[in-house]
Amino acid sequence: MQEHFYKYTDIRTAELILDNQSFRFSSPLKFNDPFDIQNDLAPSFDLNDFPVIAMSMIEEYINNDYPISNPEDGFAKAILSMRSCVKTQGYKKADIERITYPLLGHLMGEVEYLISQVNAHWQKSMKDSRVFCVTEDNDNLLMWAHYAENHTGVVFELAAMPEADTPLSVARKVKYTDKPLGFYSLEDLVKWTLFGIEPDASILQYSNHAYRKSSVWSYENEWRVVDMCYYERKQDLFVDHKFIPKQLRKVFFGCKSDEDNIRRLSNKAKEINRDVEIYRARKMQHDYALQFEKI
Repeated sequence: MQEHFYKYTDIRTAELILDNQSFRFSSPLKFNDPFDIQNDLAPSFDLNDFPVIAMSMIEEYINNDYPISNPEDGFAKAILSMRSCVKTQGYKKADIERITYPLLGHLMGEVEYLISQVNAHWQKSMKDSRVFCVTEDNDNLLMWAHYAENHTGVVFELAAMPEADTPLSVARKVKYTDKPLGFYSLEDLVKWTLFGIEPDASILQYSNHAYRKSSVWSYENEWRVVDMCYYERKQDLFVDHKFIPKQLRKVFFGCKSDEDNIRRLSNKAKEINRDVEIYRARKMQHDYALQFEKI
């Protein structure tokens, strides 16, 4: 677990943070990356293949003694009956298809409904969740340029303080991948609808997607706090959480920060925590890097 994290901000946001002694947790719908959590859980299969996959699996269950979770279900009864016939007198594939095909249309409808319900829940979760993003690094040149307004802004060092049960104490590291997580496979859905074998629930677990981003963002070394609490003003798509004064350990000003801003915000930071340390970034002369001097 990280002992502390860094938050990059422009100067205006930094002043609001200090004035209100709070950080903003935002809905994914406000993220700058439209692929960040905001993808629909689109199946990677063609639902028209359902009958073929289903028939193959039904034959497998008829010809083998696989356990069936709900033997009283009408479809399960048909399979058990055909399994019994296979053992005593054999069963032609055409007979199996004649019995099962009329039922598959209904099952395909169930799958379509499931997909629509999952995505409706997903859209609701994006509106309901609030995410706070931080990083491990305070010297990332790209982040100073993007999030700290061309090196004129601020980076706050924040202590996690697990002993105080702060939101940052439950921050999780973002996983960077080349592809987003997908939906259940068609085989998973066939087993679920035919035999009641539920797929791995974690595949669609919101938190698994909330802590995952495209590999192109890996330079950020991001950590996140995902808040799924109930808020009355959901239309705002954000909520502000107070932080403990001692969490504010250090304030880093950019190498292009204005002197008046440095002086004003330094005073505000010391009003929150008199032990806070103030630094200013300087460009290194022989490297593409920053160094920080205490002021």
